[in-house]
Amino acid sequence: MFGKVPGAWLYYADSSYVATRLLWFTGLKIDSAVYGHRTLELYLKAFLVSRGVEVKPGSPAWGHDLAMLGEEAKIYDRTFAQDDVQRRLCFFDRYFGHVRYPGDIVAPKDGSLTWFAFTANIAPLDELVAFVRPRIRLSDVDWRSGLVHELLHRGDARGFQRDVLIDGNRQVNIIDCVTPGDPDITFDVSFRYDRPGC
Repeated sequence: MFGKVPGAWLYYADSSYVATRLLWFTGLKIDSAVYGHRTLELYLKAFLVSRGVEVKPGSPAWGHDLAMLGEEAKIYDRTFAQDDVQRRLCFFDRYFGHVRYPGDIVAPKDGSLTWFAFTANIAPLDELVAFVRPRIRLSDVDWRSGLVHELLHRGDARGFQRDVLIDGNRQVNIIDCVTPGDPDITFDVSFRYDRPGC
């Protein structure tokens, strides 16, 4: 769809991120969780495309499995191997299979559950976006053309979108980057929604 243009992937991922937070804050929590998965998939693909990987059938960037996309990202940036990153990516994978396509199976086989709470969905999403987004290699022009930067710095024409991007988002200053980098993200140590029995 966007081929080899990481800036296009970034804009698409940013749009999905804003939509995810908008769905959450308007009470559509199930849809927000599914969009959270989609958002992370798009940011991971933007990262991979910025490293020269094509998104096409048969390529390592093809598909919806966040854990697999995270494994591919580790080839280009070892910080993706962090336990906090891997746990959260695997956690969001459950929203693709168990929520997007509901059926008889309502929970993962590992004994954990599927959660719809701010601390289970939006806060870890913000952490992962803050981790992945700045690692995407783009030109300064592409960074400033991203939707996140546009919403935060170009007036209030879409004030409600700006508000949902900021509301409760402890990571927004890291997410709003204008150059690529390796920010030091402090992941919430109380995150345990991926553990059996939770």
